[in-house]
Amino acid sequence: MSKLRIFFLCFLLQFLPLFSEDSFFGTSESQFREKIKTIQLENGLTVVMMKRGTSPTVALYIKFLVGAVDETPEEAGTAHLLEHMLFKGTKSVGTTDFEKEEKYQKQIEVWGTELDNLKLQRRDLLTRGEMVPTSLESEIETLNRRLKNLIQLQDEFIVKNEDSYIYEQNGEVGFNAYTSQDVTNYQIQLPNNRIEIWAKIESDRLKDPILREYYTERDVVIEERRMRTDDSGAGVLREKFFSLAFESHPYRKPVIGYSTGLPFLKIDETKEFFKKHYTPDRMVISIVGQFDMEETESIIRKYFSDLKPGKPRPNYKVEEKSFPGEKRFKVYHPSGSQMMMGWLKPPYPHKDNSSFDVLSTILTSGTGSRLYKRLVLEEKLVLSIGAANGYPGERYQNYFVFFIKPNEGANIEKIESIIWEEMNRIKEKGIPKEELDKVKNQMVSDFIKTLDENGTIADLLSYYQLLYGDWSGLFKQYQTIMNASSSEIQALIPKYLTKENVVIGVLEDVRKK
Repeated sequence: MSKLRIFFLCFLLQFLPLFSEDSFFGTSESQFREKIKTIQLENGLTVVMMKRGTSPTVALYIKFLVGAVDETPEEAGTAHLLEHMLFKGTKSVGTTDFEKEEKYQKQIEVWGTELDNLKLQRRDLLTRGEMVPTSLESEIETLNRRLKNLIQLQDEFIVKNEDSYIYEQNGEVGFNAYTSQDVTNYQIQLPNNRIEIWAKIESDRLKDPILREYYTERDVVIEERRMRTDDSGAGVLREKFFSLAFESHPYRKPVIGYSTGLPFLKIDETKEFFKKHYTPDRMVISIVGQFDMEETESIIRKYFSDLKPGKPRPNYKVEEKSFPGEKRFKVYHPSGSQMMMGWLKPPYPHKDNSSFDVLSTILTSGTGSRLYKRLVLEEKLVLSIGAANGYPGERYQNYFVFFIKPNEGANIEKIESIIWEEMNRIKEKGIPKEELDKVKNQMVSDFIKTLDENGTIADLLSYYQLLYGDWSGLFKQYQTIMNASSSEIQALIPKYLTKENVVIGVLEDVRKK
């Protein structure tokens, strides 16, 4: 067990009654700060390094402030597709001979774009109920064959997953990536004497990416969407919910993109998206583990200093406005009944955001939570109920949402009624001190458990540094949580969680109709 974990657990056992005071998280932050060094290169790249543990390994996380929220509707799905494409290599990685391969790559890009344009023409004609000319169908068929032939010719020069192979030979763990509404993340854990190999591969990925296999990978993403959304009841409900909940803000778009738009994402536009958003001034690297800080800083400067900064971008203009009036909808899908219920609220660091974190725990976290006891244990109306605060993203106004799986045949109206009852009980009577302290202690305990893995710490440090400009926001958020009072939590109900502002979505099993 790490020294840091031991410190926290000892503190937890000795001072549980004092968690509401500022001292705990102030001390915790100081413990981190002693082990952390933050640097910023001239191009704007921020690096957060934390030395901890005894194992000679490091977690290396790279985050970019770009996600689905940064896309136009026409670009929907580009951030996620680009994440896939950056694993396809560069001029030196992923190819046996780029000089010979390049001519095929260029032709694939030209004819692939032309084929997409022709397919769009055909779709528009069919949408309007018009005949598709035989000449257009013939041209599409010809370009389809040409593109397949070019892909086969290029494939002779491609070394698939070469970056993954290099990392495997150097002891990698957890080489992966993810895209959310707010950020795109690339991560790996390596022995600490392999940091320069990582820096060379990752900087090369950012300076010289080749979007090879674009059209085959686009098909992979289309299939991923089919499996995770179109064929998933939860996915269909979630996508419909946020498309209605957000009327103007881009959080309404799904991260994976739309089924009608994905087949026409263009490679040139994806390249421009990369150039616009993958800039060092919108990038944070976090390194956590046992390593030499001075040597590592020197490596970072050597490989990342020549990344070119991007152009300044103004703050997002559109802010979601919630008009009075509930929104209700139903969707039908061949899967078990589900339900979502949510309200628009402010993001971190707004003080009310932390109160929502506490309310979420009070209502749905664990078997002792209020709604779990009422709906699962006592009334036996639902199989499960959970809450998410800050959904689907945290950079802008977001939603406080309940996710509910009713038992078969359960009365949906009664489930909703009990949720309103429990929230009104909090509004009218508040939360007893004993219950509030217990919930806060549970939240601190859960927080402590996250601080025993290099990867989790690197993920959190890079996230808070990127979104809020300071990794210590992680501790400030929990400090605000510990200071949340019963009256502040009570005030959330009439201020945000009203029947006039609710969005309710129900998925009904079409097989039962």
